[in-house]
Amino acid sequence: MEITDIKIFRAKKRGPVLAYANVILDNRFIIRGITLLETEKTGRFISMPSRLLRNNDKKSFRDVCHPLNSNVRDELTETIFAAYDNFIETEE
Repeated sequence: MEITDIKIFRAKKRGPVLAYANVILDNRFIIRGITLLETEKTGRFISMPSRLLRNNDKKSFRDVCHPLNSNVRDELTETIFAAYDNFIETEE
């Protein structure tokens, strides 16, 4: 699959969340709501969209979609952050 488009949206809150991204694959499939984060401990990384699960009184989150291996995750992360860096440069 080829990443054919990425839209970056600046986060309104401060903290580890830098922005959000929507990614289009092969001009056929969109993933909305990928979160771009940065922390001192782990550096830059992405978080895939997730939903809240409730099992009795226990709450947890599960990714709605996610890469199946680390190579795909690395490619997605690098491409999204390249688009983010370009977004920041053009915004200033």
